[in-house]
Amino acid sequence: MEDHMYHDYYLDETSKIWTWMHNCLQKASTAIVQTLEMAFFRIGHFVGEYPVLTIVLTLTIFGLCGIGLKTLSPVNDQAKLWVPKSSRIVNEKAWVDQTFPDKTRFVSILLESTESVLTPKCLKAMMAFYDRAVAMNMSGTMFPDFCVGIMGPVCRVSSLLELWNYNSSLIASLTHDQIISKINTVKTSHYFGWEISTLLGGYINNTNGNIVEATATQMTFVTRQEEKTEEKIKEWEKKVIELVTGGHPDISALFVYASRSFDDEGYGAVNNDITLLTAGFSIVFAFVLLSLGKFNLTEHKIYVSMAGIMCIGLAILFAYGLATALDVMYSPIQTIMPFMLLGVGVDDMFIVLEVWKNLSPEENNLPVPQKIATTLKHAGVSITVTSLTDAVAFGVGASTVIPALSSFCIFAVLGILGLFILVATFFSACLTLDEKRRRAGLDACIVCCKHRNYMPNKCSQGASFLHIFFSRLYAPVLMTNLAKVLIIIASLVVFSVNLWSFSKMKTEFSLASYIPSDSYAFAYFQAKRRLFNSKGEDTAVYCGEFSYLQHSQQLENLHLQISSSSSILNGTINAWFIHYHKWLSYHGYLPSTEQEYVSYLHRFLGNSTAGQTLRHFIIFDNDLSPSVIKASYFTLQHVMQPDTKSGIAAMDSLISLIDNAGLPLSDKGSDLPKHKCFAYSLSYLTYETNRVLHKELLRNLAMSGACVLVVTTLLIADLWTSTLVFLCVIFTVVDVAGSLQFWGTYIDTASSILLTLTVGLAVDYSAHIGHTFMTVSGSRTERTVATLTKIGPAVFNGGFSTFLAFVLLANSSSYGFVVFFRVFFTVVVFGLFHGLALLPVMLSLVGSSQYLYKDPVPKPQEMTVILDGAAQKNDTSAFRHNTRTPNEQLQFGSMGHHQVQKMYAEVTLSDCFIVVFVDLMIHSSTAGNS
Repeated sequence: MEDHMYHDYYLDETSKIWTWMHNCLQKASTAIVQTLEMAFFRIGHFVGEYPVLTIVLTLTIFGLCGIGLKTLSPVNDQAKLWVPKSSRIVNEKAWVDQTFPDKTRFVSILLESTESVLTPKCLKAMMAFYDRAVAMNMSGTMFPDFCVGIMGPVCRVSSLLELWNYNSSLIASLTHDQIISKINTVKTSHYFGWEISTLLGGYINNTNGNIVEATATQMTFVTRQEEKTEEKIKEWEKKVIELVTGGHPDISALFVYASRSFDDEGYGAVNNDITLLTAGFSIVFAFVLLSLGKFNLTEHKIYVSMAGIMCIGLAILFAYGLATALDVMYSPIQTIMPFMLLGVGVDDMFIVLEVWKNLSPEENNLPVPQKIATTLKHAGVSITVTSLTDAVAFGVGASTVIPALSSFCIFAVLGILGLFILVATFFSACLTLDEKRRRAGLDACIVCCKHRNYMPNKCSQGASFLHIFFSRLYAPVLMTNLAKVLIIIASLVVFSVNLWSFSKMKTEFSLASYIPSDSYAFAYFQAKRRLFNSKGEDTAVYCGEFSYLQHSQQLENLHLQISSSSSILNGTINAWFIHYHKWLSYHGYLPSTEQEYVSYLHRFLGNSTAGQTLRHFIIFDNDLSPSVIKASYFTLQHVMQPDTKSGIAAMDSLISLIDNAGLPLSDKGSDLPKHKCFAYSLSYLTYETNRVLHKELLRNLAMSGACVLVVTTLLIADLWTSTLVFLCVIFTVVDVAGSLQFWGTYIDTASSILLTLTVGLAVDYSAHIGHTFMTVSGSRTERTVATLTKIGPAVFNGGFSTFLAFVLLANSSSYGFVVFFRVFFTVVVFGLFHGLALLPVMLSLVGSSQYLYKDPVPKPQEMTVILDGAAQKNDTSAFRHNTRTPNEQLQFGSMGHHQVQKMYAEVTLSDCFIVVFVDLMIHSSTAGNS
């Protein structure tokens, strides 16, 4: 009995606590919503009274922000863009760039044969390509004039032809047996030191270990990158590319890639697709024009539509100019931001215009300033929810460790906030002028032309197709029990499948992905991976200044350990100190001091044939009479790794070997590499990015989601409704991510940015529904139907316009824009489904009760009372009534603010600090305005 009584007491106390919390939140919700609506009412009234002044001020302020564009300077350095600043490779890259600046360019050719490339006809074809490439004349300049020399006049060209010293007559007389014999006799390159087998792909060994055939080989031309010859080198590269892509009858397939290829193919495709996106802008403009106005001479809104598109342009100017003035890095990915703002901005404009259309007859007949004020009062909270949640989502993303993502998020936050301000001011001012024009009977296009006694056609005055569809067909069908069950089951099934798919999504970031799939450059990378599947990334080990004599044994031990590593391709290590130590041993030299060691090395590099090919690996303090080795490096190549995770492991393995080799550390400051010997490769920059991408994506999604929940709770002002909205956001983000994995998309920089953006876009589709549901009265089902009828068309138009902006990219050959289309397509599909189907179903079943007040339409004289500060006395009955339920609306309609407080006597100001804070905000705001 006592246990039973205790249980009842516990339930009773718990119920009281929950009731207290609910009432507290209800009171806070009322205060927050009233504060926001009153603020937007005042803004709207000012804009309505002074539209021209508002337009001039916004154009001036936003135009001045654009001055910052004068200092806009794009950053293209991969380390500065994609590598976390805390990564050790940042300092190591800076040291390498300064000490061993890359002043070379290249052209690489892959030759494939269905039989074998080790045949006379294939070698003759290779020699023909070589002769034609070397003989190309660019206005008097030829390949030998800008090639990288190795030994005197010998140009640095890596190919099998080196075995016969590029002697065309000798190569023309070769037999198959002579070729095979030479390949297996001379196993090491005379000029470069690496094994000849590394130039072959798909080679086969006989039982004796000799190579008998190979399906592919590689030829590489290396040139000097100099400003005076740069244009001629690029012209030469272009001619070689045209030569190779033209094919040869004796070679089954030819593939080519040059230093200029990424700029030509990658950025070229981007520029082509930007043209498609620009066309998408035009499609969106046409759609907005058709959706916003009515089909008659005075009510179509061509100039309002133009003002809406202009808002996006001004927001871009504001974001770019202000961010640049604040010294925020501008990266290539910022080019997608205008199209992101297009989607966000059009949504907000549709919401404002939808509220404008849905004003009651009494509200429509108000003076223009009051009509604009009433419109913004109703639409303001909704666009605040979406804009603020978008800004918060990107604000969280700005804290990422990847610099390019961080800078993009800062640009995006500024753009979204600028767009929010413009919609509330500039766009509303243009809408005000358009309304004044309409009331004056002026033509909507030729505004100087007045139509006297004009009667709009009846067709244009009826309800729109979407309003009819949502009110008479979609909403009633959705509210049937069968539809509700099907929607919930479908949502859960799709979510579960996509959650599993998202968990399988791999991290893979490669610049090669951004080359169009139909280009010669993409074919080259595909062929290289297929034909040279054992050959991975080229890398090098760099060393700074220290005693190479004292650490000679450590260097040799390191060479031995690297040679034994399973992640390093056999025969690819070309270490100058190994050749040098053999030369010392052969001649019987035993240097006892560092100066002697360096002196002998200088002699070795200058006088021996082997040494001359190694000269570029070493930097002395003095080229004539050196005493110190300032820096050096040696090259090697990784084994091909199956995926990014394995590539990172291979990189870490090599770095660990070097770090633990007993070589000295740097003691000259943090701006220098910590280790005086370290491994570095351009591919390592990509690995460092991939190392953190997955973690950063999950972190950004989690933090953005949490912030979005907080913001929607504060602005929608109802915890349960905000939770349902947030649930739809989670479902949308997971469904988008899972669909991308099914679509073959990896986690990379592009998808990470766009998935972070998904959080903000997903809120747009659900928040408007959730907020509108809280403002209408009736049963849950009636309120849901009213919500879909009232705001559903605007939400659909916003999503559909976003889809139209990117639909032309569906067949893009550029990976970046393909991902762009995939993300926006899926976020529109799933966002609209969850916002217009799942959320209404949940609200009809378990939705919260409406806000504690309902707005009557204020009369013009009441407007004056409000704007003159009657609210300062906390007497808000002039513009709102409080109500508990729809049935009690008339009974409680005349209640004032203090009567509502008395009705909820258990919620006192001392019990709920948030209510005190919000009430103080109301009092201080109204007092200040009076």
